Amino acid sequence: MTDRQDDVIDRGVSEFGELLGALLERNPGALGAVLSDGVDDTIDTAYRPAEISKIDVSIAGAQVGQPMTHLNISSIIFGLGRAQVVIETAESVLITKVLWEKYLLTLILNRRANFARAMRDFDETAEQLLALLR
Repeated sequence: MTDRQDDVIDRGVSEFGELLGALLERNPGALGAVLSDGVDDTIDTAYRPAEISKIDVSIAGAQVGQPMTHLNISSIIFGLGRAQVVIETAESVLITKVLWEKYLLTLILNRRANFARAMRDFDETAEQLLALLR
């Protein structure tokens, strides 16, 4: 059983952070989530400080931001809709999607996370964030 202190979630500074924190709360294997502008600016984050740093969560969003923006443009041009990308490594899984214009949602999971649940909750949170952005 996880110590409650180890499972603290930092929910950022805005309504966006609250939604990101709720996403992490529903997914025990989620390490962090970030809403970014697709270039290099973090809008808000939520993360588990015992597992990952705020800067690492922000960097994850920034690293995938520009490639995702370019991929999104191409996928829309070819009628494929908005791209959602999953990147798996030995230690973690990253899910990312451009929500609107250049606004990007990125979620970082550990390998023990329930992937199907995380994908469902990611899509749900993406819709909620999109409603706030518009």
